Amino acid sequence: MPGPVVSVITATYNSAHTLVRACTSLRSQTFGNWQHVIVDDGSTDDTPQVLATFTHDSRVTVVRQANAGQGAALNTALDRATGQFIAFLDADDEYLPNHLSTHVAYLETNPAVDLLWGGLEVIVSRPEDAFVPDMDQGAGFIHASECVVMGTIFARRHVFDTCRFVEDRTVWWKDYELVQAARQHFRVERFPLETYRYYRNSGASLVDQAKKTWT
Repeated sequence: MPGPVVSVITATYNSAHTLVRACTSLRSQTFGNWQHVIVDDGSTDDTPQVLATFTHDSRVTVVRQANAGQGAALNTALDRATGQFIAFLDADDEYLPNHLSTHVAYLETNPAVDLLWGGLEVIVSRPEDAFVPDMDQGAGFIHASECVVMGTIFARRHVFDTCRFVEDRTVWWKDYELVQAARQHFRVERFPLETYRYYRNSGASLVDQAKKTWT
């Protein structure tokens, strides 16, 4: 039987309180030919119990591993992904219903493009939460909608034969690093539609921790 068109990857650690929102948004997609690979990176909260409620769906693969960090968890998921395209869904974010359909259509009609990024709606509690470290400049801050966010990366499978995520735990900009590496070998474009909802109001993300020491 043909495999899925899209493999959606979620790496999660102690995100039981937001996982239902993320997983439900995938099930609400107008495009249904997907595989969801979820790697539980050694969670100590109710994540296993939450994930158990979704495993009745044959499109869902759950892998539990000892805590090894986000990069290692993402690479574990990539090893199990079988789709023609690879997408990402952070455990504390969500897709808008047309996320997969619009991305698949874009890459199918633009065969020279290998990787897409961008196109997100930013949800914040305070205006300053929308600003994140500016990796291109190496200093200062930039609105999150202008930078690479993991969940907006959508690429052809072959990209990950060449590029993998950095597993160094001190590197919190793994999404930016991946896209920069991909630019060396593949055609990368920014996606024009806002189809990914990025929650910047938790105050506990890796980006939030980095902002405390960023200048």
